[in-house]
Amino acid sequence: MALLGTYNHTLDDKGRLTIPSKLREQFKDNKVFISLGFDGCIDVRNKEEWTKWTTKISSTGQATAEGRALARKVMSMSDETTFDNAGRIKLSSILQEKVQIVKDVVIIGNNDHLELWDPAVWNQYIDGAPAMEDAAKNFEEKI
Repeated sequence: MALLGTYNHTLDDKGRLTIPSKLREQFKDNKVFISLGFDGCIDVRNKEEWTKWTTKISSTGQATAEGRALARKVMSMSDETTFDNAGRIKLSSILQEKVQIVKDVVIIGNNDHLELWDPAVWNQYIDGAPAMEDAAKNFEEKI
């Protein structure tokens, strides 16, 4: 089952975020991997997807500056946690600050992972993103 949809939630005073129960079902063993994502968001993955992601990052290699930078940025800005009894995860203050999340959070399902966005950053990103038709042109033969 894919992670889908858009949800508006709020961080509590301790930096905890409730993940909708429909989305929590994808985290079978209750383990959650939180990391800096692309374009100003935080990524949230289950153990299986985290392993796939870090394997891809490792394959970029340490021989290039770009490969080292990607590995360092992702791994140094990552955390492993679990859901508490209320279905919440704790976001580190470092990640919150890095992506400008203060109180309100937009949670989006992006197929194999969740993304957490500050609402203003999300709206700016989505408004500036290429139109679906323009983006799909590059993948025409695959869609």
